[in-house]
Amino acid sequence: MRTALPNAASIAFTGTPLMVGEERTKEVFGDYISIYNFKQSMDDNATVPLYYENRIPELQIINDRFNPDIERVLEAAALDDEAEAKLEQQFESEYHLITRQARLERVAQDIVEHFIGREYRGKAMVVTIDKLKAVKMYDAVQQQWQQQLANLRAQLSTCDPMGRPELEQ
Repeated sequence: MRTALPNAASIAFTGTPLMVGEERTKEVFGDYISIYNFKQSMDDNATVPLYYENRIPELQIINDRFNPDIERVLEAAALDDEAEAKLEQQFESEYHLITRQARLERVAQDIVEHFIGREYRGKAMVVTIDKLKAVKMYDAVQQQWQQQLANLRAQLSTCDPMGRPELEQ
């Protein structure tokens, strides 16, 4: 398009966060006309609030201000190379703790139990450490879900007729 229409104006709408050193959007489209951040989107009711629920006991995060702290970190995500390297180094030492298979399976089990036990239908987002763990977590949730469905079907075959509608639901 640039070759065919070299003097045309370009406008981009993007939800992609930009990190320092990776400002390709600015490079291609020029300076920002407007910035609409996550908090503004929540204030406008265009986005539902994002809550973090620490549910698995193996790695407890003890911070009553975790959600506001994460929000602040995301808003100020511009790290210089030295700070980013330091963060990566600290993070690598924890990687093996949070990605071991037994823990992923326990998290998947908790996700399935949590969703079955909720009083309402809804959505959730599971954030993983990398793409490989996202695939592993998906597989683990699917396995736990199939196991839970098998358990529920077994209960249905032997349940009291009065309790059957609730169990079917």
